[in-house]
Amino acid sequence: MEKTNIIKRIVDAGLKKTKYRVNIIDLLEKADNLLSANDIHSILLKENTKVDLSTVYRTLDKLTKNNIINRIELEKENKSLYEYNRKKHHHFMICKNCNKIETIYECPLSEYEEKIQADSNFLITGHKIEFYGYCKDCQKKLKIN
Repeated sequence: MEKTNIIKRIVDAGLKKTKYRVNIIDLLEKADNLLSANDIHSILLKENTKVDLSTVYRTLDKLTKNNIINRIELEKENKSLYEYNRKKHHHFMICKNCNKIETIYECPLSEYEEKIQADSNFLITGHKIEFYGYCKDCQKKLKIN
């Protein structure tokens, strides 16, 4: 993604453009997998962007609150991973043993959401689901089934 598009997304969210916000969004947008705050910090340092880890955490928090990035919680490790929010609805399956994360792009909850809205008069603007369990490899390794 071009830097001008990143800056537009930041400004459209009502945030000030900072080099840390631009660099972190750019990094997450280009990433092939989910990244932790420590991963992001290390990559930025390798790219000669001097930044404190606390600044990375504050920036990630602000970008998450403004729906520019998504946060995924790893239950077992009490750790968060981040991805760029491409605004394509999806969910995750997270292995409780090896922390492998698989993305699910199909969502069967649309009809259920409509029913909840109708029954409760509550305007639903979105949902987030993470399934926890064991991947095929860990099921074999742990002899679960």
